[in-house]
Amino acid sequence: MSTLAGKSALLVGAGGLGSPAGTLLARAGVGRIRVLDDDVVEESNLQRQTLYSRADVGASKALCAAECLRHEAQSAGHTHVCVQAHEGRLLPDTAAELVRGFDLVVEGSDNYPTKFLTADACFLAGVPCVQAGAVRWVGWVLGSIPGRSACLRCVFEDIPPGPDRGCATAGVIGPVVGVIGALQAATALRILSGDSAAAGVLHHYRALEGSLRRTSVPPSQSCPMCNGQMTRLDEARYAAPGCIDSPRTPHCAQ
Repeated sequence: MSTLAGKSALLVGAGGLGSPAGTLLARAGVGRIRVLDDDVVEESNLQRQTLYSRADVGASKALCAAECLRHEAQSAGHTHVCVQAHEGRLLPDTAAELVRGFDLVVEGSDNYPTKFLTADACFLAGVPCVQAGAVRWVGWVLGSIPGRSACLRCVFEDIPPGPDRGCATAGVIGPVVGVIGALQAATALRILSGDSAAAGVLHHYRALEGSLRRTSVPPSQSCPMCNGQMTRLDEARYAAPGCIDSPRTPHCAQ
C-alpha cells in the first residue's frame, strides 16, 4: 500500500468509531490525516474510545487523538504520516470547502445532522466518503463515491423527526464500534487504493447474531442530492438531533 503515502483523509469524529478507523488508517500509512472533533474526553468514553486514557479526561479529543495517531503511525514504521488536529465541528458554511482538501472523508459521528452534513458536503465537493453508525449491538458502514454510487440520502433519506433514540440514550457496546470502525477503515483503504467497487455497498452488522449482511445499494432516483435538486448546504437542513443505528428505507430492511 505504498500509494497510500500520497493520500489524505479527514476523520470527522474521534470517538468510538473514529478510534479504530483512525488507528488503522495511520498504521496503514495514509500520508495525511486530519482529526476533526469539538468534544472533550470523558471518563464514560474510555470503555469504547481506545485513543484515550484516564489521563486525557477533560482534554480536547482532537488534540489527544492526533497525538495518539502520530504514535500509532510511527510505531508501524510510517514516519512520513502527518496527523493534524482540528478542534471544532463541521459547519454548513464551510463544510464543502473543508472536505475538498482531502482524498476521502471518514465520518463516525454520533448524530444525524453531522452525518447528513458530511454526506452532502462530500457529494457537492466530489469527495468520496465512508460513513458508519452504531448503537447498542448493531452497526452499519456505507462507502460513497459522488456521481458513481449511492449516497447517505439514498439509504436514510433525511434527518428523522422526533427525539433521539440512539447513542446518547441507548448506549453502544465497545466491541461493536471496534468491528464497525475496522470495517470502515477497510472500505476507506479500498477506495483510497482505487477500488471503486467498495462504494455503494451497505454493510449491516448485528453482534448478538454474529451476522454481517452486505447489500448493494443503487443511487435512488428520488434522492435530492443525486438527482441534482440539492445544490447547496442550508443550515436549516441540519438542525434536528438524533443518532443513526440502522437503515430505515424498504430496500435495506430485512
